[in-house]
Amino acid sequence: MMFPSRFHRWQRLVVLFTAAFFISSLPLFSPRRSWAFSLSDEKKLGAAILEQIHQRMPLIEDGEAITYVNSVGNRIARQLGTTTYQFQFFIVNQPVPNAFAIPGGYIFIYRGLMEMMTSEGELASILAHELSHINARHIYRQMDNQKILSVASLAGILAGIFLGGAGAGALAMGSAAGAQTAALKYSRENEEEADQMGFRLLCEAGYPPEDMVSMMGKLSQKQQYLTNSRIPSYLMTHPGVGDRIQYLQQMVQKERRTGKKARAESLGDFPVMQASMIAQYADPKAAAERFGPAAKKGDAIASYGMGRLALREGRFEEAVTYLRDAARKKSDSPFVLSTLGAAYMQQGKFDDARSVLRSALALDQSGTIPHYRLALVLQEQGQREEALDHLSRIEAMAPSFPEIDYQMGIVLGQVNRIGEAHLHLGRYYARKCDWKAAHFHYTKAKPLLKSSPQQIEEIDQVLKEVEKKRKSMAGGKGR
Repeated sequence: MMFPSRFHRWQRLVVLFTAAFFISSLPLFSPRRSWAFSLSDEKKLGAAILEQIHQRMPLIEDGEAITYVNSVGNRIARQLGTTTYQFQFFIVNQPVPNAFAIPGGYIFIYRGLMEMMTSEGELASILAHELSHINARHIYRQMDNQKILSVASLAGILAGIFLGGAGAGALAMGSAAGAQTAALKYSRENEEEADQMGFRLLCEAGYPPEDMVSMMGKLSQKQQYLTNSRIPSYLMTHPGVGDRIQYLQQMVQKERRTGKKARAESLGDFPVMQASMIAQYADPKAAAERFGPAAKKGDAIASYGMGRLALREGRFEEAVTYLRDAARKKSDSPFVLSTLGAAYMQQGKFDDARSVLRSALALDQSGTIPHYRLALVLQEQGQREEALDHLSRIEAMAPSFPEIDYQMGIVLGQVNRIGEAHLHLGRYYARKCDWKAAHFHYTKAKPLLKSSPQQIEEIDQVLKEVEKKRKSMAGGKGR
């Protein structure tokens, strides 16, 4: 199976811009520093790579899928206790079985890998493994082993990646877009340590330990296809899958002998989330072929998938019909009810939308997207203070779902809290890497928020970063 050539183009762009960061950051990584790569340096590097990823990689912005993945990832991260990282999780919109982490606590999982899964525990196992790479600072340790890389040697490695040479298999999967640019491939010892730590985190979070083995087995089944593909795969940078399955099975047996049982309640409806992602982002014809026959036989997940597909294509009445059917069969799924609420919103049936979204929240008060959609309905109906209350409850999810900040900015403006409105809009545009708009809103917010030192500090920091980017761009034009 061949994938679109644009995949290769944006991938090369990510590598190129990451390389530019490394080169422009010298002497940050210079002989004088002798690779004294601090945690602060790591976070700065991660932020720089993240910006380029936001600009050039096709990330899924579907609020339900993103917040679900972040909820699972954060459950795993909490097992670490106190940590210096603030982990964030993203979904790459490509049908490729991949996952990777970049410095600073950012973890990316591809849609193609998620489509292979059958449970929340399998998703948790991948996130636990990648999170373990970051927490064990494997990227730093590999950099330290490499000591000093000159610009010339870095350029040679990049050439190998671009031309499909020995470095091609080491590209950005499982260590970091930036770190892999320097050919810093995880060692077998790194992988084993990440497996062991990830397995422990998975079990402590209450997921079945077998889920890591089952996920690894599915990847192993893809190995022959991936070996013959030019697309970098999860297996290419996570080697020795057969051996790892064996020792993971031994770890499962040991865990089972302790008498402990999996205890984690699902954080969401994984099959519904998976169906929503396929219906929204896969080829529409393929999605219809996948869900259509089963929907006719009365399958609730398939009916949901067809409803989500109809919603995507603007067939709102058909979407409501399918989603009502799914809601009748899965009345305990906040995910299904929330999507039905979205369909009612598209029809302008705001009372119906409000009713079904309140039902979704009655099932799960922590649901980010029902709160978000209910806020939109309340805003439309003129109940702005209540809308703001719902948005405030989910504000912590704004880094992963920036539309929360955007809507908070709009509603705050409507209730005449202008300084806070500009602050939230500034955050939104900064996360979208629209630095001109971010600069405008932060500049407007600053004189209106003088009584909040913490907010002023945030504004000054962002404005300083914007000025750096402006000077950098001006310098580039000058050359």
